Amino acid sequence: MILINVLIFLLLILILIYLSGVFMRFLSYIGLRTRETLEGFEETKASTTVSKTYKDPDLNENPLYLATLNAANISYLKDQVDALNGLKQTVTTLQSQVDNNSTALTALGEQFNTSAQQLTGRDPNSKEPLPTVTGLE
Repeated sequence: MILINVLIFLLLILILIYLSGVFMRFLSYIGLRTRETLEGFEETKASTTVSKTYKDPDLNENPLYLATLNAANISYLKDQVDALNGLKQTVTTLQSQVDNNSTALTALGEQFNTSAQQLTGRDPNSKEPLPTVTGLE
């Protein structure tokens, strides 16, 4: 009877050890790491050497990479053209405002010219000498 109890006890221990291994694999499958796996990970991480030199991935012949690069460049150029179109619209608006201001300034100059001629009684563009004031003595 004692022998049967010992055998059952050993069988239960073996089952628990097996189930703990399955349980540990299940934990690593769902992304959880146990202390043992982390210690092993640190050892492998420390044993690998990291190269600090640049290695060209040689993607210049990869069509997918080139298509992606081309799409990115086209998108950038489209944004630049859109910005230039906005700038063109702004310049067009400013040009019409400058033309309006120029017309208004010309009209103001002509109005000042007419007012000056009415005040002085002579043409402001005339080359004749100005009359002198008399009778104030």
